[in-house]
Amino acid sequence: MTGPFPFAAMVGQDELKRALTVNAVAPDIGGVLLYGEKGTGKSTAVRAFSEVLPEQAVVTDCPFGCDPSSATDLCDRCRSRQKCGEQLQTETRAVRVVDLPLNATADRLVGTLDVERAVTDGIRQFDPGILAEANRNVLYVDEVNLLDDHLVDVLLDAAAMGENVVEREGVSVRHPAEFMLVGTMNPEEGSLRPQLLDRFGLVVDVAGIDDVDQRVEISRRRAAFDADPETVRAEYADQQRELTQRIVAARERLPDVTVPQPIEDDISNAAVDGNVAGLRGDITVRKTARAIAALEGEETVTTAHCEEAMSLALPHRMQSVEETGGSTSATMTLPEEVTREADDGQSDSEEGTDGQVPNNSGRSELIVEDGEVYPIDDTAFTLEKDRELRDRYARRVPSDVRRRSGRYVRAQDDETVDDIAVDATVRAAALNQEYREANEDRSIVVEPEDLRQKLREGTTEALVVLVVDSSGSVMNGPQMRETKRAVLSLLEDAYRTRDKVAVISFRGKDASVEVAPTYNVRRARRRVSRLRVGGNTPLSHGLVDAYRLIERERRGNDDLYPVVLVLSDGKVNVPYENGADPEQEAVQFASLFDEEDVSAVYLDTGFALNDAKYSLWSDSAARDAKREEYEWNRTLADAMDAEYVPLIDLPDGNFIQP
Repeated sequence: MTGPFPFAAMVGQDELKRALTVNAVAPDIGGVLLYGEKGTGKSTAVRAFSEVLPEQAVVTDCPFGCDPSSATDLCDRCRSRQKCGEQLQTETRAVRVVDLPLNATADRLVGTLDVERAVTDGIRQFDPGILAEANRNVLYVDEVNLLDDHLVDVLLDAAAMGENVVEREGVSVRHPAEFMLVGTMNPEEGSLRPQLLDRFGLVVDVAGIDDVDQRVEISRRRAAFDADPETVRAEYADQQRELTQRIVAARERLPDVTVPQPIEDDISNAAVDGNVAGLRGDITVRKTARAIAALEGEETVTTAHCEEAMSLALPHRMQSVEETGGSTSATMTLPEEVTREADDGQSDSEEGTDGQVPNNSGRSELIVEDGEVYPIDDTAFTLEKDRELRDRYARRVPSDVRRRSGRYVRAQDDETVDDIAVDATVRAAALNQEYREANEDRSIVVEPEDLRQKLREGTTEALVVLVVDSSGSVMNGPQMRETKRAVLSLLEDAYRTRDKVAVISFRGKDASVEVAPTYNVRRARRRVSRLRVGGNTPLSHGLVDAYRLIERERRGNDDLYPVVLVLSDGKVNVPYENGADPEQEAVQFASLFDEEDVSAVYLDTGFALNDAKYSLWSDSAARDAKREEYEWNRTLADAMDAEYVPLIDLPDGNFIQP
């Protein structure tokens, strides 16, 4: 079998290779996440990396590959044998890359009962899983951002404790699970859970190579490897061995590497300035800087070592960072450099005396100012429909449901079993074979009480449709600013939950689909930043376009879960049909979403955000007008069977100042 492409033969991607190498020197750094578009060499680098890692001593007959030199990091069996005075036999093994498939079950990850031993010998023995294989090896998760949440939870527990504890089916096992976690992901396919992201010691943004000479050289080396892999591997064998020796020397030097007090201060100051939550960032920078110094043959960490370490270990932990193609932080700035376009031939004379644009003006303006997004308050609205398929709108939601479709994730003992989990049923029966009369053919005897029900995870694709009022009425006061911030924040929330998004705006005499359904939230943000505002309020046109878009998407996906979020102040003044009443039409079209059982939220962008226009009114007149506007927007929300939410209640925190 041909080995992987040589690590030393990789062209460019120096930061990627550096992050992997320093993890090899100091495995307690916590692994690395390689973050970038497809075709940039992420998977190739990971698989090639294992061949430059030094071999390691392991206990010969231990399924977990325990370290014979450690008295603490041993499995229960090795520890028991050692306490009895037994000399553990050892051997040398190469470090392996162990894959965690996205479709793995929890049993496959943590391990389970060895059915063969249970049936043939009546012995309850543990059958090790992926975490056992990964101990002291590299655990590799490709497309880690698509890993199901139930596997993420198990992975987080193991990474936090450094061991895997299994208590199930009469089996009680505790074994070490110390591994270098390496993940790769394409940010356009969704974000990563913050809890898992923080577990990666280092994060590298892997960009494509633009240098023509390097691209040509990559193609040449790949073609040579495909034609004669062994010759290419032999050509780089010396460089591979040299890198391995550097790693070994750095490991030996690492305990003697010191960090001066000024450098320690710089690390903590950088963490504080970057609003880094917790202390894991500080600790990881220190470990990484020491590993870099050891690789460079130094015994003292310098400012250069520290700065390189901070560039790898801090950015993904910062609470406020600039967008670099998709941020994972809770709150961040989205700087969109937008070139101001022409005013479609309209003159400045259309402005009112107060400098604002009248609602009925034909002039349009770009929303150009930068704004911060904010975290969405999950309690601001609770969508009640289709709750069997999800607990909040999201593309990938673990839901244990009694259905015969979906991915089988686990089994349970149930009174009624109509979808038999064969593996769990056999394991349950195996435990009782010694008490049952064996068949002549020595097959396993299964009784009704052994039957186990499959629990399947229903994965539903969510489509979040933002219907945005970009008419002139939202340009007054703080409405324009906060409407934009709300849209950007909702897009960021959709990115975090891996939802497909679409954006429809309405202004003037019509509505338009600004962003067709996509997972590319980055593109949606850019389009929203260029959104033009001004003119009348054709709310019905926006509702009709949203309804038709959902109908079209549903025809291609029966399991689609659509969510409509309307952002408007409700000042509808354009009929859909000539001569019709705009308000009656708006109520009529809003009711379509209720009839089709589409979950909806109506975000009132005018509530408590546009009170300046009442400054010259009497108190009673202002109260009556506000009440009338509120009741009208509630009427629209009720017609949609939507949850009514004032825009000021959307953020999770005090982010809006009316």
